[in-house]
Amino acid sequence: MSTTSSLSHAPLPTGPHKSEAMTLIRQVLDFIGDRPLDGALEFELNRRFGPYGAFHDRLATLMKAGIAEGWAGYAPVEGAGYSRGHIAEVSEDTRGMRVESGLMRDVVGQHHRHIRGEIDLVIPLDAGARWCGHGAGWVVYPPGSEHFPTTEGGQALILFFLPGGAIEYRPPPAELASERFGAAQAGQGTSAAPPP
Repeated sequence: MSTTSSLSHAPLPTGPHKSEAMTLIRQVLDFIGDRPLDGALEFELNRRFGPYGAFHDRLATLMKAGIAEGWAGYAPVEGAGYSRGHIAEVSEDTRGMRVESGLMRDVVGQHHRHIRGEIDLVIPLDAGARWCGHGAGWVVYPPGSEHFPTTEGGQALILFFLPGGAIEYRPPPAELASERFGAAQAGQGTSAAPPP
């Protein structure tokens, strides 16, 4: 099933720190611009906006505040160890990106394909928490890539940037399901649902 993530027309949650967070997010989106979603972009995002720098530290602090204020990772996903939250809709202001958040602890999410690619910022909340094998920093998935969104080793907050809001939730290929869950569960979905 192919989807372009959609919401009701209700306003998105906000809080005292969201405006500053969006200012920083827009700086990242302006830098991304029309660049291809590839390894070179991942390298540059980590070089310019990556861990251990003032920009990253401030954005991570603001996103953690967003959890407490209820505008990041605010919608629990039934049957899974995580919650989701929409940060911003596709608009000119977001350079055509939909911005979402995930608060995940040791969970395997629903397999999906990145129709136009995906850019993620991983913010570990527990030492050793990893997102799809990555620690703190930026991860870029090219168009057409697919995976099980997975956190291991504790809790992490992830910012997701989806070009056009496009994402496709579908059963995984049998070989991926078998590798991830064992032959008995091959072809079955996981417990985590698509974004609310």
